Amino acid sequence: MRLRNELLLVFAMVIWSGSWTSGKLIAGSADPNTTLFWRFIVSALALAPMVRFAGESFRISARQATWAALGGLIITVYTFLFFIGLKTGYAGAAGVLVTSMNPIFTYFLTRIFQGQNLNRRDGIGLLLGVSAGVILLELWSVSGEKLLLSGNLLFLVCAMIYALVTMTTNTATRSMSILVYSFYVNLLGALFVLPLALVHWQQTPVFSDTTYWFNIFYLGVISNAFATTVYFYAVKKLGSARASSYIFIVPATALLIAALYLDEPVRATTLVGGLLALVGVTLLRR
Repeated sequence: MRLRNELLLVFAMVIWSGSWTSGKLIAGSADPNTTLFWRFIVSALALAPMVRFAGESFRISARQATWAALGGLIITVYTFLFFIGLKTGYAGAAGVLVTSMNPIFTYFLTRIFQGQNLNRRDGIGLLLGVSAGVILLELWSVSGEKLLLSGNLLFLVCAMIYALVTMTTNTATRSMSILVYSFYVNLLGALFVLPLALVHWQQTPVFSDTTYWFNIFYLGVISNAFATTVYFYAVKKLGSARASSYIFIVPATALLIAALYLDEPVRATTLVGGLLALVGVTLLRR
């Protein structure tokens, strides 16, 4: 059973790797809030029949609704920054920065909230994580303005925010179905951004724009509804710290996909920083 869950998680991570390139392809096609709305509503529509097929009920308690609303709010902020960063940043570098730093943030936030003291191994892992962040951001060679324009600082914030997503999911799904939770997170995410999306509604690409709508489908159904639900399921079965550590599969595949489809350069700092983060994550998992 555990092996099956881990294999599913690996498959989901490979699919997730393509989301950076997919997002980059449409990041400048419409206002981010409009793109967020379509991504979330497509995901919710894809998840609804999955909930029915699994024999789950859409009825939830007030406490469960609160957790779903919190999850929806956090994932909305994460996805908004995701698209803003991809407007100017490299998709491959984003995949490396977010997914290599997220497990480290998740691990230490979990330890802090559980009131656990950090040991020597934790300290070494933290040092490697900080070093990886410095290298990935190239802090020694960029100004504050250039750092913001590169999108990398936003991607680092995304990594921090997704650590909260992981922990919130782990707590929320102790009392509700993972499919139902994912459905409401996406539905509420769509409702959160709808007022701003309506303001920029005229910027929505026409339906003949196959690139835009294919990538909305990829992000909403394949990456979000399917792969993210698998990830949330793994969080419930394996725990947030262990499940998030599998994200280390994403950096290499995200770089490869971005290089193949977007012809993005693979920087030495991205490789070294990603490798350091991977070593840190491996150390923390022991």
